[in-house]
Amino acid sequence: MNISENTTTDIFKNSSVEYRNEEVIVINSNPDRYSGVYKEMADLLGDAAAVKIWKRFSGLNISFPQRLYSKEFTRQFIEENMETMRPHDIARNVNLSERRIRQIINEIKNEKENGRNA
Repeated sequence: MNISENTTTDIFKNSSVEYRNEEVIVINSNPDRYSGVYKEMADLLGDAAAVKIWKRFSGLNISFPQRLYSKEFTRQFIEENMETMRPHDIARNVNLSERRIRQIINEIKNEKENGRNA
């Protein structure tokens, strides 16, 4: 499980995208034609993706939680990398505090230790 810090590539900036078996074609990419958050999406992801998001979620209020990764993924990432990465580096990758990373590492070690003693 590698977490990449790469920026969005042109894979999201195609000139057309399929939505519910309907192709949405966007011609002459120009994020300035959109309003508000759609302008930001078009600038970041491309016109086709912005239109696809608009078609799917228009009219809804959406908030994005601070937690990007699931607890299960986070724990698995920590377990796989706790021997090779510093807690500080793990914390930056999964957006948790270094203190919380150390707590999870101790939980994992205790579980392994209790599993051996059982």
